[in-house]
Amino acid sequence: MKKLIAYYLPQFHEIKENNLWWGEGFTEWRLVKSAKQYVRGQRIRKPTTLGYYNLVEDEDIYDKQFELAQKNGIYGFCLWTYWFGNGEKILEKPLEILKKNENVNYCIAWANHSWYNKSKGILLKEQKYLGEKDYVNFFNYLLPHFKKNNYIKIDDKPVVTIFNPSQIPDLDVFINTWLSLAKENNLEGIYFVAEHTSSESKYTNYFDAYFNSNIINMPNNLFEKIINNIVRFKKLTIFGPVVFDFKDRFDHLFKSKTKDKKNIPFILTGWDTTIRHKKRGIFHKNFDLNSFENHVGNAINYNPNNDLIIVKSWNEWAEGNILEPDNVFDDKLLKIIKNLNK
Repeated sequence: MKKLIAYYLPQFHEIKENNLWWGEGFTEWRLVKSAKQYVRGQRIRKPTTLGYYNLVEDEDIYDKQFELAQKNGIYGFCLWTYWFGNGEKILEKPLEILKKNENVNYCIAWANHSWYNKSKGILLKEQKYLGEKDYVNFFNYLLPHFKKNNYIKIDDKPVVTIFNPSQIPDLDVFINTWLSLAKENNLEGIYFVAEHTSSESKYTNYFDAYFNSNIINMPNNLFEKIINNIVRFKKLTIFGPVVFDFKDRFDHLFKSKTKDKKNIPFILTGWDTTIRHKKRGIFHKNFDLNSFENHVGNAINYNPNNDLIIVKSWNEWAEGNILEPDNVFDDKLLKIIKNLNK
């Protein structure tokens, strides 16, 4: 049985910054509720079983989600975590709640990217890399989680995913600082996982595992490149949204097994960023139960020497990237994983 860890988004509660940037009372549920269909065959996925939950007001939701995930072959969650430098955090309350929870298997992913209002080209929150002292503070902030029994570990090392390692100018300092601090605190190390990383990346030696999810938003042919450039970068939305073919991208992505122990697959649970970006978004057509089943089966068999698989994602509702039960697939995506991950 593979160790499937699903990305978990903390966006579903109100914070002062989002109220300032997007309007009073904003959570990403607002985007889901107001989303429109732009493409024939497109259906906006909305929650059913778990509803429009609030991750701060309803602390029981974490156990409900984990129970549903665990009985369907998901080992745990990887919580999107924001550390912008100098102690600046955002959407940190779900992680604080999980600090008290002894039931839910979880780890963290450092979402090391700046925040923008992309429609207006405005920087909202800058990701900064402030060096060793700041990396020490970041580690100490997370240390109580690393020591918990229900924090996910591989080879007794706490799992930490980094969204985009190539953006860290002193990556060696960051990695070595954390490994040294782990040893000082009687941990076996850190099991570092790199996203947006391929076998050609120069820094793979720093990581225990890596995967490359760039394929999600990358054009496959000349026509897709032209439309992608016109809509997303030239902002000529009359030609949008950008439409890619899930079946074309993922039916054969992990068909051939890898010999690289570090090279792990990921499972994509749909993709529709029109919910967030409207006609500047990307929609993957032909995401259906058959194509998802082929994709999951290939991912499970891809690396016989590494049990880790990242599921992208459990609850990224504003990008149509969901494993929770919804009005289109109900719990059938979960059932596919349960049936294949044995």
